[in-house]
Amino acid sequence: MSRSLKSQWFQILLALADQERHGYGIQRDVLDRTDGQMMLWPATLYRSLAALVERGLIAAVTDPGGGPPDERRQYYRITPVGRGRLDEEAERLTRWAEIARERNDLGTARSV
Repeated sequence: MSRSLKSQWFQILLALADQERHGYGIQRDVLDRTDGQMMLWPATLYRSLAALVERGLIAAVTDPGGGPPDERRQYYRITPVGRGRLDEEAERLTRWAEIARERNDLGTARSV
């Protein structure tokens, strides 16, 4: 199994799972989906995007689908490798959440 993804990388991949987005669109999606719990500040966002491109998990898109190209914005899409890592990470987090729930249920039963 691969190493866990940084939380901001996971959120960026999740933001790109259903459509291509530019940096601000990714930032808004993450903020909305996490109910304001995770804010990707520009420096963190753009360093993360560069690292994800370098690792082949996302790709820069020159002609975004669904609208006219906007030369002021760089769009990104998730790659097949990125989708695989997103799936792996979601599965890993699901297993951890299940373990936490089981432990919590056991702890509650013992204290009664």
